[in-house]
Amino acid sequence: MSARRSAMFLSAVALALAIAAPAAAPAQDDPETDTGETGDEETPEPAAILRRPTDATPMAVPADFGGSLQVVRAPAGTASAASSAGGPEIFPDARRVWMSVRDTDPVPIEAARRGGRWLCSGGGCAAQTGDPGQSPIGDQMLRSIKLQTPTLPLPLTVWGRLTEDGQRLLDFDPVLLGRRSYRHVCAYRPVADAPRSPVGAPSAPVAPGAPLSPLSPDRVDVCRDGRPEPPPADAGELTLGMQWPKQSEMADFHYLAIVDSCGNARVQPFQRTFTVPVLEVASGGCGRPDGKVLRVFPGGGWLRVTAFNLHAPAAANVVNATYRVTVPPLENLVESNPARLLFPDPLADDLKVDCGPTPIAPRTDAGSLPPPGSARPPGPRGASPAPPRDRGPAGANGRLQGGAGAGRRPSTAAQAGPTAQPGAAAQAPPPAQAQPPAGLPPPRRAPDVDPSRPGPQPLAHGAVVISPAPLRLGNCRIRLTGQAKNRLVAPLALHVSLTRTDQMRGGTPIELLQNGTWIVTPSSAEFPIPPLAEDFDGDARLRLAVYSDPLSPQGKVVLVSDAGRVASSLRSNEPGEPERARRLVGSVAIHSVPLCGEDNFQTLEAAGTCFRAYLTVPAMLATLQVTRAPWVEKPLVTRSVLSAVGVALAIDRYDPVERRAFPIAAQLGGFVQTLGEGRVGLLGYVGVAPTIPILGSGGNTTSFGFLAGLGLEYITNEAGPDEGLKPAAFVSAVVQVGQAAPQVSTSGRASFGTYAGD
Repeated sequence: MSARRSAMFLSAVALALAIAAPAAAPAQDDPETDTGETGDEETPEPAAILRRPTDATPMAVPADFGGSLQVVRAPAGTASAASSAGGPEIFPDARRVWMSVRDTDPVPIEAARRGGRWLCSGGGCAAQTGDPGQSPIGDQMLRSIKLQTPTLPLPLTVWGRLTEDGQRLLDFDPVLLGRRSYRHVCAYRPVADAPRSPVGAPSAPVAPGAPLSPLSPDRVDVCRDGRPEPPPADAGELTLGMQWPKQSEMADFHYLAIVDSCGNARVQPFQRTFTVPVLEVASGGCGRPDGKVLRVFPGGGWLRVTAFNLHAPAAANVVNATYRVTVPPLENLVESNPARLLFPDPLADDLKVDCGPTPIAPRTDAGSLPPPGSARPPGPRGASPAPPRDRGPAGANGRLQGGAGAGRRPSTAAQAGPTAQPGAAAQAPPPAQAQPPAGLPPPRRAPDVDPSRPGPQPLAHGAVVISPAPLRLGNCRIRLTGQAKNRLVAPLALHVSLTRTDQMRGGTPIELLQNGTWIVTPSSAEFPIPPLAEDFDGDARLRLAVYSDPLSPQGKVVLVSDAGRVASSLRSNEPGEPERARRLVGSVAIHSVPLCGEDNFQTLEAAGTCFRAYLTVPAMLATLQVTRAPWVEKPLVTRSVLSAVGVALAIDRYDPVERRAFPIAAQLGGFVQTLGEGRVGLLGYVGVAPTIPILGSGGNTTSFGFLAGLGLEYITNEAGPDEGLKPAAFVSAVVQVGQAAPQVSTSGRASFGTYAGD
């Protein structure tokens, strides 16, 4: 009985298993599918993926290295091997270039470059060479070229604008700007060079007499930068904006190496979008490499960009990948309308107005030479004498060399000299006194400048005082000074405006210049102000302003501050409005008034007040006069209007800028007086009178008040004998009509220029 029950139990279990087995497959299919064929066809592939062995190496990110110059691969599962010869370099030509490392630890990178321990140091990696020529994928890495100066709030794009056919154009040519110094950057020497410490790093101690050992990967000094030099206002830094190819983007690449064609390398952490500072070399040659900064050329060139790792493959077995990037020309010598040149903004003291005599430029003497160690600004230079024999070769002194771009500006290799150290210029001994060449006369001394006399005044939005004479004669001018103008190899267009602000015409100031176009070149950097006649008199308020004119068809140079605003207008097919593109560069308020003394041009602070002498005509309305003594004769009281009329020389103190005189003036004069009863008096006096004007302003001295004085009077009488000469004192209510004429300075020297108002 028990055996029978056991058999029945086993049969039930087998039946249940038989029923459950075919139902398992349809359970994975769509509920509407009532056949098992579809499930049998769709399940094997997903099941195969799910059952993939976990020890296989998956492709984390699909990568396509098409268009690359070189790809280094390592076998699957390769670990860092022991140091041995024969392994590939961390990036192409790594051992033969100068290398600077930025924003990361340089020690492991330099140790691997010397042959130390890294992923491929054991020789198990293989380099796969791609297309050695130009690659469109690599060229697309360069997205923009920007320029940064200390005066620019944001970087300026000088290349990267797309035309209608998709071609990038050069927006501005930065040839006329200065160069930022990179002498403080520390760089490692090539491994093939003599063993030395990295540039900028302290040398390792060496025992006396011991030979220098080869560079060892086990002893790598940290390369530390020196103190950077403060950049001048016109120093420009070119920056390449780059983007790693999207089809080969690896999230686990650790480093980027950018190598130029001159043997300089820059290593920095990997980023898909990154920037690289470069230095434009216009001498036509690379000079000696130093690794401080990458070099680019006005005629174009190329860079190699490598993304690499030291200890772990980036994707599958890829160790590094290299692309060739074409750098476009930074000058445009092909198009009929080339890119305009950038020029630094004038400083506050570079634009000056002067109304003195035109100075004669003296010959250069020792006192006018630049200070020792100062870098010559970019621009054309003449032939220089040969260096002394006791000095070293001048290969890195910035002398112009032949080749493409020669004559545009001197080489900047002096900023990147391999042996240049921070502060080297300050430690250099002062040069000997410059002597004239044999056979030439000694240089003439510059004329002494009298500091007590006013000189050219800057257009720094201040004020000056100019007498009417030089403005009427056209003896005033504006000058662009400073060394920057020597770099101009193309015309710079400026606009000059001279308006009268104390009178209006149609609600706007009166423009006194019909044509204010000013084209500046190194040999012509002066704008003469034409003689002023119409709408101008001797007492006026003027505003002299200089504007940049970036859209002028006569100019080929754009100031840095204007480039960002007018970039779209310069590249547009429709011409922009030149008037709206102008920007105020410098201005000065001019007070045109008669000045004291013999000077005709003064600053506002130095003008002050002065003594002036002028003729006035007093007319007495009523007079109280005492002759001799009151107890001998009765006072003479004249109540009739205009009982006396005379002429007097008045002297007072006058402020020509404020158009205000001291309220009391001294007078020396005389008048004819009607005394009544047939008597007429001739009175000469010394007195005081008010100068508060009641009509007009400025030189108009018509006033009403009292005149008091002492003098001598001669009285004649028609009815009887003459009374003769008598002393007299008087006080009169008087109206004086006068106009200021000559002025007398406090030093006693007179200037008899005429002055007349409207």
